[in-house]
Amino acid sequence: MRDTKSISLTGKYCYLNCKHCNKHYLENMATINDIDNLSDKTSLLLSGGMNNEIKVPVYNFVEQLKKYKEKYHFKYNLHTGFMDYNELLKIKDISDAISFDLVGNKKTMIDVYGMDKFDEMWNTFDNLFKLNFNVKPHITIGLNGGKLTHEIDALNKLKEYNSIDEIIFLVFIPTKGSFFENESPPLIDEVYSVFNYAKNIFPSAKLTLGCMHPKGKYRKELQEKLLYISDKIVQPVNNTVKLAEKLNFKITWSYECCVF
Repeated sequence: MRDTKSISLTGKYCYLNCKHCNKHYLENMATINDIDNLSDKTSLLLSGGMNNEIKVPVYNFVEQLKKYKEKYHFKYNLHTGFMDYNELLKIKDISDAISFDLVGNKKTMIDVYGMDKFDEMWNTFDNLFKLNFNVKPHITIGLNGGKLTHEIDALNKLKEYNSIDEIIFLVFIPTKGSFFENESPPLIDEVYSVFNYAKNIFPSAKLTLGCMHPKGKYRKELQEKLLYISDKIVQPVNNTVKLAEKLNFKITWSYECCVF
């Protein structure tokens, strides 16, 4: 993601204390006040913590973000949280892509997020499609402390949508300071099984391994296993690249957020 920078529109604030994150990933994100110093980037991920309505309040910054977009010609990838139809309308003009995290069942949402906003989540997803946003569904494998609890349900629910062209999979990272920090990532074979299930029910969709997956030996082994089934691997390690070259895979490169 050399050419994309992540922006937190809420600074280090988040209303939630989710068990897999606990605000950790907000720590090193830039803020909207830094955008003038990011003119070397071609795209921005507009994210942040959730407010008390479980929304990333992008709609509060639309006019400012329009000016930056016109000035620097940025592409914007947005996190929305659970916005309603009218709030989504407000951000339509600035959105180039929406990265939308999906949870497959209520129990997992309650276990991880500590709340039941399951219907609101899927209602927002429905409205994004109705309004013709460029939606990129994200599913975190092992979201519930490394255990597979919702992934197949999420994929089965996605099957109701006819225009899914890409599914981006993340893999649970035991994160320091979070409730799940001492848990383990899902087994690599379990991650592969989710990809394989997705390939079977979405044969024409692109399957992407997103940037959020554990580092070190796990990353090396995971990428090697998924090389044969995924269409895109974000932040490939040297071993993955060398193996793909050895197998004469056709390789294309991108240096932006994977939704572009």
